[in-house]
Formats: sequence, C-alpha cells, structure tokens
Amino acid sequence: MLNEAPKKKNIDYADPTFWQLFWRVQRECWRRMVSPFFMYLFLSSLALAIEAIVPNEAGTTLEIVLGSLCIAFGAVFNVHLLYNTGKLHYDAYLTGCIHRRNRALGIMSGGDHRVEREYRVWKGFYIGFLVGLPAIILSLVAGIWPNSLAGPAYFFMAMFTGWAIFPPIWAKNVLGLEFVSGYWSLLMVLMPILVSGISYIVGAYMEKGVKARQAERSEEVKKAGAKNGGKKDKKTR
Repeated sequence: MLNEAPKKKNIDYADPTFWQLFWRVQRECWRRMVSPFFMYLFLSSLALAIEAIVPNEAGTTLEIVLGSLCIAFGAVFNVHLLYNTGKLHYDAYLTGCIHRRNRALGIMSGGDHRVEREYRVWKGFYIGFLVGLPAIILSLVAGIWPNSLAGPAYFFMAMFTGWAIFPPIWAKNVLGLEFVSGYWSLLMVLMPILVSGISYIVGAYMEKGVKARQAERSEEVKKAGAKNGGKKDKKTR
C-alpha cells in the first residue's frame, strides 16, 4: 500500500505569541521597505549620473535642479507605495476585528489571518526608518571620518544613498563651506520617515472612508429592501 502524503500542519497565524508576532512584524516591515529603498537607490543613481554628465560650464544650479527632481520622484514613489500599504493594512485590521469579535462570541474563525499585517499608526514611520537605515549607518561612519569627500563612507553614500548625501554637498557648494560632514545627512533621513509615515496614515484613513461609505450603502439597501418587503406583505393581505 502506498503511504499517505503527510498532512500539512495548520498554523494559527491569527493568535501568535509575543515573539512570533514581533518577528512577523519585523518581516512584514522589512518586506515593505524594499521597494521604496530601491526606488530611492535607482533615482539617486540617476542623479549621480546627471552630475557626471552635466558640463562644468553649466554650474551647480543645473545639477541641483535635476538632482532635486530625481530625489522628489523617489519621494513620490514612496508616497504611492506606503499609501497603498496603509490601505492594505487597514483592511487587514478590519478583518482582524471581525475575527476577534467572533472569538469573543466563541466562534473560532480566521486561523489564517495575518495579525502582523494589521494597521498600526507607527508602522509607516518604522518602515520609513528602515528605508533610511543604510543612510543612518553610513552617515555615522562618514561623520567620524576625516573631513573629506574622498572617504570610503562618502563613496558608498553617493552610490547607494545619494538622496541623503547630495543635498548637504549642494549646500556646501552654494554656501561656500570648506567641508561637508556626514552627520548632516542624518537630517535627510527624516524625509523617508515622514513621507512613509504620513502616506501610510493617509492611505489607512482613505480606506476607512471607503469602508464607511460601503457600510452606509449596504445599510440603505437593507432599509430599502425592508420597506419594499413590507409593502408586498400589505398587498398580499
């Protein structure tokens, strides 16, 4: 006789332990930071290429304008991605509320519900922090390096986190300063944190409005159906 295939173990994702939830939240947030990070990386590389292409005769103004546009486009993609993430997470939050209400009533449901994907206000800011984490590390390393743009940390920042180092370099050129400190780039890290956090919250609130309107329409349909049903009963009598 053929051996039966082993049955898959059913995992209850809706009721994790503290550490299971912690690590699942980390995985979810890291997964959501990948696309914004690579968008910033791609557009920072484009800004770096522009700086190499633009002739010196054009001055730094054209470099700053074009480079700023590249960084702005990266922020726009960041808004779009975290806005949709906020909508998805709020929808998961509503689903989780239904499962928790059912469990309180003794109805076991939603074992495959992913609690880590539920909306929380802080998640958007945390995802933005993860997007800026490489820039934070490189900025701290560059900050303790000698005041020169030739250090390895500045090189890696220009290659991978140009959105964080280019604005301080532009400020140095415009203001005529002698050097630029890597610590200045820490201010730029606020950009993905604020952009991600605000976009995430706005996406969730927009989804909340959509669900509220859907609930209102459903209630109106029920009321209309009840009225029509009452009229039919009177006619049959």
